[in-house]
Amino acid sequence: MRLADVLTVSRIIATPIVIWLIVADERLAAYYLFAAAAITDHLDGYFARRSKKIATYGDNFDGQADFLLIFGTLITLFIVGDLGFWVAAVTLIAVAFITPVVILVSRKRGRFTLPHENMNIVAAAVYPAIMTYIIGWQYAWVILIVVFIVGMPVAINNTITTVRAGR
Repeated sequence: MRLADVLTVSRIIATPIVIWLIVADERLAAYYLFAAAAITDHLDGYFARRSKKIATYGDNFDGQADFLLIFGTLITLFIVGDLGFWVAAVTLIAVAFITPVVILVSRKRGRFTLPHENMNIVAAAVYPAIMTYIIGWQYAWVILIVVFIVGMPVAINNTITTVRAGR
């Protein structure tokens, strides 16, 4: 198992712990664990490229870990009442938008594929935005609006590129 895979697995393991810490109102611990997990997202990509070993599962594995951490945390923050309805609605719309694209591209490619390329700018913005909600910063919504303004065009372009590449 590559170091990149170990870092990705650590993010998957951290997700239910972050969720439990939020529910248990241990926000500072949740904040630091979420931050550590977010850092592993950047480190696993670095080590995967550095190792120069091709792993066909790498992008999907990393994307699934990102999905679990980000959406699991957002849904938990909504359930405990720290995230507004509009954020939850946009999150669910994003999932509803991404899922058919994943299914379509996966069928065309003959294997499960997540549209994960060129999303580093979105991830770099999403993680701090979620962290501000975890600690209850009163202006967290401002950061989240900036994330949507920056992230949506990137995500839509990435999805369109992935669909075209799947043809």
